[in-house]
Amino acid sequence: MKTSILPPLSYVRCVQRLTYNVVANRFLNTFILCILFLLIGQSVDGNQARTVKSIILREKNTYSTPDEKHILQLMRTKVGSDYDENVLKEDFSTIVRYLKNKGFTYARIDKSDDPVKLVENEIHIGIVIDKGVIGEITLEGNRKTHDDVVLQELLFKTGEIYTKDDREESERIIRQKRYISDAYIDSSWDEELKAINVHVIVTEEWSITGAIDVPIGRNSSTFLLNVQETNLNGSGHGTQLRYERINEIEEQARSYFKWQYEMPRLFSSYWNIDGEYIQKREGDSWVVKLERPQYTLKSRWSTRLILSEGVDQVRWYEAGEKTATFNRNVQIGSGDMMRYFGERHQQIYTGLWIRSQRLRDVTVERLIDSTALPLDRNINRIGITVGRKRVYHRKTRFLKRMGPVEDFNTGAEYNVSYGYATPWYGSDRKESIFGTAARSGWTIGDKFLSETIVGINSIFTDRFERSVLQAHSTLFFKDTFNSGDDIYTVAKGYRKNGLFDFYHSFVVQFKTEMQFGLSGESQVILGSYSGLRGYDYRQFSGEKMMLLRLESRSIFGGTIFEKIDDAVAAVVTFIASPFVKGPIRLGLVLGGTFFADIGYIWNGTQTFDILEPKRSIGFELRGGLSRVSNAGVFRLELAFPLDPPFSPSLKPKFDFGFMRAF
Repeated sequence: MKTSILPPLSYVRCVQRLTYNVVANRFLNTFILCILFLLIGQSVDGNQARTVKSIILREKNTYSTPDEKHILQLMRTKVGSDYDENVLKEDFSTIVRYLKNKGFTYARIDKSDDPVKLVENEIHIGIVIDKGVIGEITLEGNRKTHDDVVLQELLFKTGEIYTKDDREESERIIRQKRYISDAYIDSSWDEELKAINVHVIVTEEWSITGAIDVPIGRNSSTFLLNVQETNLNGSGHGTQLRYERINEIEEQARSYFKWQYEMPRLFSSYWNIDGEYIQKREGDSWVVKLERPQYTLKSRWSTRLILSEGVDQVRWYEAGEKTATFNRNVQIGSGDMMRYFGERHQQIYTGLWIRSQRLRDVTVERLIDSTALPLDRNINRIGITVGRKRVYHRKTRFLKRMGPVEDFNTGAEYNVSYGYATPWYGSDRKESIFGTAARSGWTIGDKFLSETIVGINSIFTDRFERSVLQAHSTLFFKDTFNSGDDIYTVAKGYRKNGLFDFYHSFVVQFKTEMQFGLSGESQVILGSYSGLRGYDYRQFSGEKMMLLRLESRSIFGGTIFEKIDDAVAAVVTFIASPFVKGPIRLGLVLGGTFFADIGYIWNGTQTFDILEPKRSIGFELRGGLSRVSNAGVFRLELAFPLDPPFSPSLKPKFDFGFMRAF
């Protein structure tokens, strides 16, 4: 086989130059120069095999060497082997394919300069790898939010390398903002500039929200006035003013005023500061939090500092009746610093933490036979945490929210922690605390998604004194015939497919809380407060409980509900027209849920009896405003308790309110 090492571009230029010089009567001089060039870059006969003397890899515009050892192993062309032009082309394709699998979407081999050089009958190969540098970043969809507020959330900038992992994580970070319901990052290759154009598309939510809750009902009632802004003047800052007055049967009315201000990305850094003040009759409460979270999975450290003082009223219930009331003052100071090791999706972490807690209880009222026995404590602990996590995400909708895109974590995390308290640094006694926690998410095809969280904390001195086990597991079974994306999307609204359309899912939730050695200090409640629908707020009390909730959910779609959404948008636009220009769409989404709840509760004097369940069935109408920031889910509930302690079964109980999760 015959090959040629003559640079073809140089040869063409030589011929062109020869033509021009003939016209200019300088043919002879140019002819001599061309003959000399041809003698230097002579053709190679197949019998004259050339040996590869060196292979040099480098990244374009950088001084780093990209995975040099691994790439050289992938190549068939080796140092010391005979040079073959076709084999080298195949090696170029192998390198590009490898880099794209690593997430460098626009990786290529830069051939602007000939990678093959012939020096004294030896081949020297210089491979320049262009992983794809960003040339321009543009933004679309932010009508209120400042450009820099959104763009600072990206994990890349102009002039940096563009990767798939950075794109996906940047989308998740932007979607976590309460004033953004969806984010999509598009990109394209600019052949002229040899760079990547990145286009960021966001869907903003209506960030100014308010709520008025008027008292309804005889047993208990609440008056609520709340104004919240999650994107103050487009800066990404959040603030809230809230007034709430609570009236419960046989209780003195309680009211409180709350003010909160949140400043994320302090001075464009990764630090966040959050302040909260609550004024109550029992006393004032406040929280100040300064943290630098693991903003991106590429971050190697995080830290947090929290100072707070809270005054709350604690009520002790036995057999559904209140037997004691305490005003509890809790002062907390805590801080931690974590260090992360590993790559983006697989990490090990360790950290140091401190916690100071001062607990004081003042008795307001107490029956003689009450078992309540709260303890005043002064605890200062120093501890260490070690953990491991695996992070992967899957995009979905209508699992925990009504409309916006959700990032369901299918990975897992496990950690253990140990803390020690001693009078040497201010504790009222020596004690140790041991805790372990686990979280796991998984999927099976497009049908099943599941998440489980388990936590155990134990305190011991010379023996185990008290422990708390908490677990929560949720299984989502999605309808295989319809998809939530087909019924409704935040950006496009409802689809037009007949008058009615439904998206079905089946949800199983299980949770448990078990306390050991905490008699008189703390108790477990079972009722509507903990999720057992159809019963009073604190119907049952004990030390251990389990609860199983079964739900058949439907999201309503089709032309009818599209018209309802249009009507709501028209009314809101008319009301806000003196203050806001243009139409306002709230993104109303409605759904219905049939449910069945089964709960058990017991304490140290009773054993678990599977034949004594607390059951209920019922129906809920749920709704959400998918284009309104932090709107939550409103619900109208009709539940039938099947095992009431004092009243006959199937007496319906009507309830309404807001939930934080769908």
